[in-house]
Amino acid sequence: MNRIIGVLGRFDRKTILLMSVALLLFLNLFRLAVGYYKDQVAEEETQQALLAQHQATVEKLPDLKKRVGRLERRGAFLEDYLFTGDSVDEISSAMQIQLQKMVTDAGLDPESIRPIIKKKKGQTDKYESVEIKIRLAGTMPQLINFLSRFYKNKKLFVVESFTVKPYKKTQVKVFFDIKGFYFLKKAG
Repeated sequence: MNRIIGVLGRFDRKTILLMSVALLLFLNLFRLAVGYYKDQVAEEETQQALLAQHQATVEKLPDLKKRVGRLERRGAFLEDYLFTGDSVDEISSAMQIQLQKMVTDAGLDPESIRPIIKKKKGQTDKYESVEIKIRLAGTMPQLINFLSRFYKNKKLFVVESFTVKPYKKTQVKVFFDIKGFYFLKKAG
């Protein structure tokens, strides 16, 4: 300790102060250089991770293209089974006419075929549905004929509920709740 004081005693205060400032400046520059180096290493590691992720994604690209192609074909196939039109009223009318034709071709007596259009607030999906309530009267063979026509139909209908009640001695009353699916030309 005396040695250090002895060595420092040879220098005046100004020189000691300048040497201290130079030492602190050197240490601060060294700290900044180490921080800059660490930042560069971290950035390089991030870039390598992004590159590895990009390479993995590029490897999956041919499979994804095939999958997109299959999904587009399936979507086009599905759209062939959906009703299309410019408005919900036009589409529900087309559904009603098609069901009316199937009912009369089967020989059933249509008491009522009415679409129920529910106004949706907020988001609209590409594919939507119209609920249709059907009330019929006829014989069991006529009902079987109608069901045969219904399931051979090229448009997508889903039977939500189905009730058959006896009527008179040889006839039945039939109640259907059906959903018909569609998409609007403007939206899709």
